[in-house]
Amino acid sequence: MLEFLNRPNSKELVSGTMDRVNLYEKFRSKYEQLFPGSIESLQQQAEARKLQNQKACMWDTITDVKTGGFKFGFS
Repeated sequence: MLEFLNRPNSKELVSGTMDRVNLYEKFRSKYEQLFPGSIESLQQQAEARKLQNQKACMWDTITDVKTGGFKFGFS
């Protein structure tokens, strides 16, 4: 949600409010008041997921680290 609100065009994409200026800061500060420390925790969890889901680069998928040669998709 915060990433969406932090986009430059979010004020044009959010409906249901007449006050569309600084949506990111307003939402973040109010959420932090209600749930102290939760945003930082969520950001850390998101970073951990990104690291786990990071795909290997193409070179790593086509080379064999043990022999230094190419590998083919069959055994």
